[in-house]
Amino acid sequence: MRHARLGTTRFRRAPVLLLVLVAACHGGCVPEENSDLVFDRTRLHTIEIRVDEEHLDRLATDLEDRVPCTITYDGEVVSGAGIRQKGNDLRDLAEKPSFSVKLDEFDEWSDLHGLKKLLLNSAEQDPTFLREQIGAVLHARAGVPAARIAHAVVSLNGVDKGIYVVTEAIDKRFLRRHFGEENDEGALYEGPCCGDFVDDIDAVELDRGEDDGAADLRALAGAIRDTPDDRFAAEVGERLDLDRFITSYALEAILGHWDGYAYRANNYYLYKSPVDGRFVFMPHGMDRVLEEVDFDVETAPVAVLPRRIHGIQALDDRFHAEIARLVSSAWDEDAVLTVVDQAAEVVGAASAGEATRSDVLRFNVNVSELRDDLKQRRALLDPAIVCGDGEVEGLETCDDGNTAAGDGCSARCRAEP
Repeated sequence: MRHARLGTTRFRRAPVLLLVLVAACHGGCVPEENSDLVFDRTRLHTIEIRVDEEHLDRLATDLEDRVPCTITYDGEVVSGAGIRQKGNDLRDLAEKPSFSVKLDEFDEWSDLHGLKKLLLNSAEQDPTFLREQIGAVLHARAGVPAARIAHAVVSLNGVDKGIYVVTEAIDKRFLRRHFGEENDEGALYEGPCCGDFVDDIDAVELDRGEDDGAADLRALAGAIRDTPDDRFAAEVGERLDLDRFITSYALEAILGHWDGYAYRANNYYLYKSPVDGRFVFMPHGMDRVLEEVDFDVETAPVAVLPRRIHGIQALDDRFHAEIARLVSSAWDEDAVLTVVDQAAEVVGAASAGEATRSDVLRFNVNVSELRDDLKQRRALLDPAIVCGDGEVEGLETCDDGNTAAGDGCSARCRAEP
């Protein structure tokens, strides 16, 4: 975790009424939030970031410590914020870095409609600016907690930086929204690239809360690694919301999310829910989904947990049944394409500086292909495709008219070596 702070605390002037309310709350009140305004997908937001000249060198060279900044979001000014570059590699500020903004870094009362943190992703690996949003929408439709997404034109000290993907932070407010106000205190672990907590408990970092979940996380890792097949579902299910994980795993397969937990041991959070003491998986970093329209759902996973599921027939059957269910329900083609069309109207209308105009050109060149890929992916995954009917369809690489294994064509209609 990054706790370092730079400079002195700065407090915004507050109206007398606000000061009275603060005094009455004694820190025990939760301010009324209207954070949906921040993630309103019907508009292209405007974000202006100001960083004093004296702090620009650190912003350009330090991935750990935040520097003071003022952020203006759709005209609302938040001072006392802190900013650093986001990611594993520093970028020249003259280019297009991604940013992590902690709105209360230098003023504990600062927020933006109740939010305390925002992630501003440059989307340089996704010229459609839409892959993360599509992933989030499909996860939400499937009942899996995922960050809210919006788009904005960003400027740094008056210089246009182009179009950014505004991403909700996985923090206490996110947890409160999904698990309830009384259940936002559990330990939250983040899995950086690329390590599986089952193999190495130190591969995950405590992101917030007390580390009282560490022993339970080790117990979960041990259960995943060592429990015999016949007791796996019961014993792992006592420590992990296994049903929700199978849904998450199926979504990774459907979306071709090769950069997630199952296929790369990357981009995941583990939250120990105070509701029942079990861990819940949550995704993030979905900006590479649907890059491979023909990604095979039979691709062997890298992480231990999905490998165990893949190797236990009853759980593997549940995984494939969940794929079929999600393709039929969560993947409503019209609903997903509506997300794309809405973004096309919002992003396509941007007309700021040179960087924004360049991003709009990239978007317009790539968005039609994304629409086609969405339709093709849905067709390839159509649950009506039947293995064993003698016709090679969808993602099948063979279909010899039966589902017997060992005859050159597997029970999943994939050619056997």
